Amino acid sequence: MTAERYIHTYEPDEQARLIRQGRFLAPWVHPGVDFAGRARVLEVGCGVGAQIRILLDRFPETHFTGIDVSQLQLDQARRFLAGPIAAGRVELVEASAYRLPFADASFDGACLFWVLEHVDDPPGLLREVLRVLKPGGVLYDTEVFNSGLYARPRMPALEAYWVAFNALQVELGGDPDVGVRLAALLDRAGFERIELRDVTPQIDGRLRDPAARHDAVDFWHSLVLSGASKLLAHGRVTPGQIEALKVDFAALDGNPDALFRYAALQACGYKPR
Repeated sequence: MTAERYIHTYEPDEQARLIRQGRFLAPWVHPGVDFAGRARVLEVGCGVGAQIRILLDRFPETHFTGIDVSQLQLDQARRFLAGPIAAGRVELVEASAYRLPFADASFDGACLFWVLEHVDDPPGLLREVLRVLKPGGVLYDTEVFNSGLYARPRMPALEAYWVAFNALQVELGGDPDVGVRLAALLDRAGFERIELRDVTPQIDGRLRDPAARHDAVDFWHSLVLSGASKLLAHGRVTPGQIEALKVDFAALDGNPDALFRYAALQACGYKPR
């Protein structure tokens, strides 16, 4: 996707946020991903390499290939994954997810994290992933369901901002609610034995450590702000609205009984043998 159609940015601060995001969300999104015994795995839309870094530690016998359309993201990924690349465990390739530069049946597994929300043809992309998987190969796809964002007490500034965020993403050709369509999308692309699971991260009264709660709230605030520059540039929000978000998130941080959840779903499917 082009920078113009990507609701986030390719700036260094956003690249660092993506690495943080990989670590922060790993306890929710990675336990259900199993590439044990699979020699070659492809990540489509690997970005800065945040997910590959986690997968390398979990599956030490697996070789990972990451593709991304952005050279800027891949440059950062090459720095972040320099050690594993030198060790021959990772290959990074600049390519379109719609035209993967690999032969049929090249990989034992594949994964996508937060990718389909940004593309205009999810079925076409998934069919291309199916093509490069070996028979019996597995795909794990983790995606957002932005309409499922929920906070209690309410966060009025965030509610208004989130409406603008999601509307702009749709106008840019994406789908901020694609997570709820995952099972049907995999089925349409030709996958079988499809499973769909809820991997929604949630902050609530169980998070009693103030420092841990502050870190979690700060992460979610940074994620929400990752679209701010594009929203401001398109005139969809004002600087005053951005400032008002600080009040909402400060209240979330200061209330040990407050609840915040950002809905996400993960689908698993296999290429027919």
